[in-house]
Amino acid sequence: MWDQTLQISLRALREDNGGLHAWDYHTVRAISPFYRKIPTHPGVWIVILPGSIGRGFPSDETRLKSGVALRLEDDMICAHLPTEVFPTNLIRLGKPIRRDRGYIIYEFTSDLFSRFRVPRPETAPTNLVAIPEYHADSEAAHLRVQEATLHQRIQEEDYALPPLRTWEDDPCIYPPPTQVNLTWSEEMERLRIHAEEQLGWNGQEFVRE
Repeated sequence: MWDQTLQISLRALREDNGGLHAWDYHTVRAISPFYRKIPTHPGVWIVILPGSIGRGFPSDETRLKSGVALRLEDDMICAHLPTEVFPTNLIRLGKPIRRDRGYIIYEFTSDLFSRFRVPRPETAPTNLVAIPEYHADSEAAHLRVQEATLHQRIQEEDYALPPLRTWEDDPCIYPPPTQVNLTWSEEMERLRIHAEEQLGWNGQEFVRE
């Protein structure tokens, strides 16, 4: 079913994918732009498990790079929420356009996007995907590292946890020192500011280099 729908989508988009079939797109787990605790603009897919093509200890041969065909799947939404939404995007990776702390952001061509397990071709909401730096090819080495704009949680210089989804709480947020004689509204505002400082939320939009 996916392959038949892919061929229909390619004809509608007037795209040539080099004769690839649906089974030629390597499956990787990713976070789609939907159900983010803090949405980004523009929206970005974020790879979390690159699958067999990008093994746990990637070598030069298994790092993701321009030209590879990927099947991005977000299986976490229907696992945590009462919905049938299962975003899937069959893409061909384009060029890297930015290094955002912990991630390399690539452009891509979407050959088939569907929000559901049974494919229903739709217009892809974005043409950008972020790949963890340790799983990406060195072809982005010429790009300088920018500040975090995806609301990722920085752990080390080249490693970041993905941004939170709407159903998640951040276990890394520790309560601030107690202060006395604060009204309820003052206390809530203090907690909000403390959480934003720990998560590094800055509300920035990223720009292409």
